[in-house]
Amino acid sequence: MAAGAVVLLIAATRQQEAKVCKEVVVNVKSVDGVQYISEKNILNTISGGAPESLKGQLIKTFDLNQLEQLLKKNLWIRNAELFFDNNDVLHVDITERKPVARVFAISGETFYVDDMGEQLPTTNDQIARVPVFTSFPTITKPLTGKDSVLLQQVKEVGTYLLKHDFWMAQIDQVNISNYEMEMIPKLGKHTIAFGDGTRVDAKFSRLLLFYKQIMNKTGWNYYSSLDVRFDKQLVAVRRDSASLFKSFKVASNDSIRINNVIDSLQLARDTSMAMIKKDSGVSITSKTITQKPASVPLKPQSNVNPISLKNQTPVKKPEPKPTTAKNEEENVLNEVKKQTVKQPKAVMKKNSP
Repeated sequence: MAAGAVVLLIAATRQQEAKVCKEVVVNVKSVDGVQYISEKNILNTISGGAPESLKGQLIKTFDLNQLEQLLKKNLWIRNAELFFDNNDVLHVDITERKPVARVFAISGETFYVDDMGEQLPTTNDQIARVPVFTSFPTITKPLTGKDSVLLQQVKEVGTYLLKHDFWMAQIDQVNISNYEMEMIPKLGKHTIAFGDGTRVDAKFSRLLLFYKQIMNKTGWNYYSSLDVRFDKQLVAVRRDSASLFKSFKVASNDSIRINNVIDSLQLARDTSMAMIKKDSGVSITSKTITQKPASVPLKPQSNVNPISLKNQTPVKKPEPKPTTAKNEEENVLNEVKKQTVKQPKAVMKKNSP
């Protein structure tokens, strides 16, 4: 009996050693149905460029651990597992990395960033549909200091955009300047000063609220820039407040009064204020920035003697007053007389708890 057992063991061992690989099955766990590394690439890696030689090769010649480590050298592969089943079929299970951003450096080189903040090379197998970031300072490895922090912020912003279909459709690209981000939207001729890649959810929430409450009514080209860099605020700069004056011609006989201009400016500003105030959790303040002086042409009408400006008594400038709702029209009138146009900003700010 002992002799028979030894014979059977030797026979089984020889039979096992004589087994050959009958088939190779590659299974790639892709991201969202997109495969970034091809089956051909994987087979070439484990076969040394001769995938046809795998079938029929002795199983004992396969060093599965070594082949797994070889596959993991490909940065697109997060994990690799190889094993033979009872039917002598070699299974190659691959788990890919998930790209969340495409980055273009100032030098012109490009790479992807995955959901772990790792740099991934571009691949010819597939192009990832992810947010695009331009003007990244450098791609040297390993990144250190501010560059390393910026890469992690790119990952955070890219991940947020991918999770929200609206923002993926709206944000065309993100430019990086002085380690801050500026977003270029597809809809609307405005830019979005986003700042660094922190407080991402809060910034996009304020921006979405402004889109719904204001720009949905004023039009997508009404503002030239939006700024969400400051906590609990959104600053919107109107495209051209001076253009409101271009449709008015003030006659010397006051047939068209300055007050018409003031009323139009006040109506435009109050409309935006009223829209924001509809939301109970948001209040609004106003700021102004000085633009280049704009001239208000005087057009004398027929049968009316123009008023000589030289003979007019100089108007004494009023004492400066704090900007309030009561004296706002007076301040605007003074600015018109000085032929200086101030462009208003709308600042949306959440009430303090």
